[in-house]
Amino acid sequence: MINTSIERLIEIEKEREQTMMDTKFQQWMKKLNVSRLHNDRQGILNANELMRQYDLSKYEYVINL
Repeated sequence: MINTSIERLIEIEKEREQTMMDTKFQQWMKKLNVSRLHNDRQGILNANELMRQYDLSKYEYVINL
């Protein structure tokens, strides 16, 4: 198990941002034709979880006509 402190994770994120802003790194990425597209799926996962919680099939409805 890797034990990394919050402070170190913040440092890593700052280093990543600095690297991404470096023009030499950007040129290297372009030369290698590396995709910059990243999809954060957390929103989709959260929505799916909410939909699972909103399962109406477990309720019994009585309709009076």
